[in-house]
Amino acid sequence: MKRFVRQTLMVTFFFTATLLRPSYADGVEYSVEGLQGIDISKLCVSSGLRGGSADVVVVFENTSNEMVFLDGISSDASSSGELFFKDLADSAVTKSGFGVAREEVLNLSRSHIGARLTGLKEDLEPGDHPLVYLNFRNGTLETAAHVLPKGQCR
Repeated sequence: MKRFVRQTLMVTFFFTATLLRPSYADGVEYSVEGLQGIDISKLCVSSGLRGGSADVVVVFENTSNEMVFLDGISSDASSSGELFFKDLADSAVTKSGFGVAREEVLNLSRSHIGARLTGLKEDLEPGDHPLVYLNFRNGTLETAAHVLPKGQCR
């Protein structure tokens, strides 16, 4: 009986450790806090000046078994962040975020939706790696992002 319990605990530990392992986006490690099933394939931030804003490009797939909701974006390098819809004239900030269905890919780059960091606390220069927080309803994904020159973060 003790052997069975010990084997069950070992299998549970291995399964949990596998699920919680660090993942990588462009070679930068990120950690998951209360959220599973989000696979980031791209994350970068454009350079920007203190007090200004910086565009964020993020592409991720929802590999979980349920719909997830991206409610916001923030960073240690900015006072706030915005998710927005783009149109021909301008952009409109969304307060409700974006729903991402199971096995769907969300691409916040050259599509009709986007993200930006606002109120930069410091200049962001190419080569910097600020922490970016993708705020979901079920948890927060913390990721170190690459800063690229304006126009090169696509």
